[in-house]
Amino acid sequence: MKSIILCADDYGQNTAISQAIIGLLREKRLSATSCMTTIPLWQEQAEWLFSFKNQADIGLHFNLTEGKPLSSTFKAVYGDVFPSLPHLLMKSYLRQLDTSAILSELHAQIDQFAAGIGRLPDFIDGHQHIHQFPVIRDIFLSVYKARLRQHNTYVRCVYDADAWFSVNQKGYSKRLLIQLCGARAFKQQLARHNIPHNTTFSGIYHFSQAMHYAELFPKFLQHSQMGGLIMCHPGLESLEQGDAIAVSRPLEYRYFQSQQFLNACQQHQVVISRFKI
Repeated sequence: MKSIILCADDYGQNTAISQAIIGLLREKRLSATSCMTTIPLWQEQAEWLFSFKNQADIGLHFNLTEGKPLSSTFKAVYGDVFPSLPHLLMKSYLRQLDTSAILSELHAQIDQFAAGIGRLPDFIDGHQHIHQFPVIRDIFLSVYKARLRQHNTYVRCVYDADAWFSVNQKGYSKRLLIQLCGARAFKQQLARHNIPHNTTFSGIYHFSQAMHYAELFPKFLQHSQMGGLIMCHPGLESLEQGDAIAVSRPLEYRYFQSQQFLNACQQHQVVISRFKI
């Protein structure tokens, strides 16, 4: 049997997302969730996770593109709203990011996580995979070594060697773009610094194909190796504005509630479990 981490992203982004994740954790259909601590609902919804702290990995979804920053240093440099993803990516590759602002914001989000959960995160990753961008990844790793190594926090690695050879598969361009944004370099740094991380990464698809999620997910299982991680984005139906993938979330949620999901795990001899060093 393969042990795979199944991680639901964006906990705390809105109530519909958090409620869906809590429901799936209660049914033991997930083994991890990644939390956005920059959202006003965080402190209240962090309490909903208390009963799962020994059952699932609860991590920080480091955010620099959604909503408002926590750090006064970051606000002084970039304003009261996070930059867009394209703007952040461009500035990172041009080496024009303010390192003190990024550093301050990362510390603030870790502090906010600890205040809500009562401990440091079990793992850390980046919303929209920003943690692997140039400049940001160096700051990220320096903070990891200073604050998180002693807690045995692991890091999500999104490197996918097979992405380059999946030309005929749907979602190829999205998978390839994520790889081109620093995935290989980041994996090399994790290995060099002996930082624990998942062995494989899967779960990327074009969200317009969410109605076919029951066909896509078994492929994620097949692609994953022992100790791999599959990301997902479940949520309940919601009328809240500002969520670009609101339509796909309930489709993922219903799949994970279904017998089809359990059958797929059994067929591919997969056990959904927490990270093991």
